[in-house]
Amino acid sequence: MNHLKNEQGYSLVTVLLVVVVFMIISLAFMGQAFSSVKQNQVVEKKSRSVAAAEMGISYYQVEIQKTFESKQQDVNDYIKNNSSLIPNFKKEAAKKMAYILHNTPIVTPSNAPFYMKEFAATADPKSYKVNLSFKVVGTDNKKETTLFAKMSIDLDSIINQATVDEGNNHQLPTFDTIKLTSGCNTLDCDNVYIDGNGNFSGNNNIKDNQTIFTTGSLNLDGNGNENNKTNVKIHADGAITIHKNMNSGANVVIETKDHATFMQNVKIGGTSKILVNKTLYVNQNLELANNSLVYVGGADATIDHNLDILSSSKMCVKGNLSAKNISVDSNSKLYVLGQVWENHKEKFNYTVTLDTFIKECGTQIPPEFNIKWGDNVNTVINDVEYN
Repeated sequence: MNHLKNEQGYSLVTVLLVVVVFMIISLAFMGQAFSSVKQNQVVEKKSRSVAAAEMGISYYQVEIQKTFESKQQDVNDYIKNNSSLIPNFKKEAAKKMAYILHNTPIVTPSNAPFYMKEFAATADPKSYKVNLSFKVVGTDNKKETTLFAKMSIDLDSIINQATVDEGNNHQLPTFDTIKLTSGCNTLDCDNVYIDGNGNFSGNNNIKDNQTIFTTGSLNLDGNGNENNKTNVKIHADGAITIHKNMNSGANVVIETKDHATFMQNVKIGGTSKILVNKTLYVNQNLELANNSLVYVGGADATIDHNLDILSSSKMCVKGNLSAKNISVDSNSKLYVLGQVWENHKEKFNYTVTLDTFIKECGTQIPPEFNIKWGDNVNTVINDVEYN
């Protein structure tokens, strides 16, 4: 009987030990489970803040691209208005764009789970790149993750459109290229300014390197010839009349907003110009040589004797042209918008259309500076560092 009671006591102790062991194991598993849950919650919060920061980087890349595109015209105008910058426009564009981007705030949406800080934009001195860097902080339930982003915009592929476009516009010669606002009223000085009509008589009145400007007509009624003159500039708002020979002039410019009349021979060379707004009349011979130009922009040109256009010279007449004999060498040009009469017989080989007249007698107007940015100039993410 006592033996049976002892066995029951041992069984009770064994059961109690087993229960205690199972309780300890269960508590250990429960503790580990709680720890895993807590760790998973921390990891989940961390992942959500990382995702928010990554979302912020994508958002700010788009916003920087929008700002870059919206400021392109400002950069273009800045360089265009400072012509000295045009030869190095790529580098100057990078510097100006970096400055603009650095000083243009980028707005973060309200209630966004991210924000930006420490934004910087600089021009790379060794290339045509704009380098950008910033930090994006992603948040979730007071948990923050900071990512550091590096971006760039490479402007190496931008071009100056003016260097590839051919100008289609041409400007015909004007009659106000000579500028003078003061001077003496006699032909004794280098700068002669007449407010009104100028009338001069005597021999060989004009001298080298002289500028004569009248707001009215100009009449040179001398007894001697105005030959072998160099670097002479004559302007008249009214008509110009020169009564004696003007031969062998070099780098001479004569312009009038009215009529021009030469009562004897005219021979110009050395890149000289005669620019007449209305009619041109030469009583004897007219010769152009050595890259010279005669332009009659409003009416007819009449040469009573010979017209010779030589050695890469050009004559343009917007009205009709008549001369006793017309000679144009192979390197020179004659363009007439109206009719051409040689010794009272009509000639057709020098008559041109208005488009040809404007193109050949005018000066090409080059296209203005304009940056072509191209579709491939975009913000590029170079690196993202996870802290």
